[in-house]
Amino acid sequence: MSTRIIQENRPAIQRWEHTDFGSEIPYFDDELEMSQSIEHEITINYLSYSFKFIGKNLGLTCISDHPVWYLLIKPEKGKTQKVIYPDLCMSKESDVSRITSEDLLFCLEVVSTERKEKEIKDSQLMKKLNEYNRVPEFVLIYPKLDDNRTIEYFIYDGNQYIPLEKQNGLYHSRAIKGLSIRELPGDDWRDGEKIDVLYNGKVLVKYDELWDMVDEEKQRAEQAENQLKSSIKKAIQRGKLTIEEIAEDFEVSVGYVREVTDYIL
Repeated sequence: MSTRIIQENRPAIQRWEHTDFGSEIPYFDDELEMSQSIEHEITINYLSYSFKFIGKNLGLTCISDHPVWYLLIKPEKGKTQKVIYPDLCMSKESDVSRITSEDLLFCLEVVSTERKEKEIKDSQLMKKLNEYNRVPEFVLIYPKLDDNRTIEYFIYDGNQYIPLEKQNGLYHSRAIKGLSIRELPGDDWRDGEKIDVLYNGKVLVKYDELWDMVDEEKQRAEQAENQLKSSIKKAIQRGKLTIEEIAEDFEVSVGYVREVTDYIL
């Protein structure tokens, strides 16, 4: 059966509310019981920062490891759609509580190659699924240093995915204004660090700069957390409020207050 006939026979997708947000561990594949590699984590952190910046400027929403309703190429037990958790997407819909593949402009997978079945799922199966769902652009990133592959960029031509050709070493998005992706020179590769994301012709952030920013953010978060714990303990010591009142004042759970103060009723 041709791709065109398959596309013409697609059912309508339903915008149901998401209730299953998957594993509590980010980027954990529940089906194959695999967590992300270090290379995957480095790449997705860099991409998430870059695409969130671009999304904010363009009024788009960047989502990562978030549930999305996709139409299935072949129904499973009578169901025509299923929740999938893509690595990173750009959505034209800001309310992501009912997001579907129809909201997506761009989808990207960071390919894990540690196990063959995971590599096939990340690349071949996700490509076919996004193609069937008519997502305008689909990109594969291969993060491992010892893998000669780096970027595979596809655009939907109304019937199927076709490779996007580079121009002056850059893949220029047609769906997201100002977005470009380029492969770093091989001598500059490190695990998880093989591409640059550009916006309006400029690299948004270098990897080392991003890691410095992440470290600073972690320090600020730790300081804020310590200050919150100290304030809660002082409130408990004053003895003027119940634990429930303290939790409400500090906008935290009762369990959190108990954990912080070792409070026992």
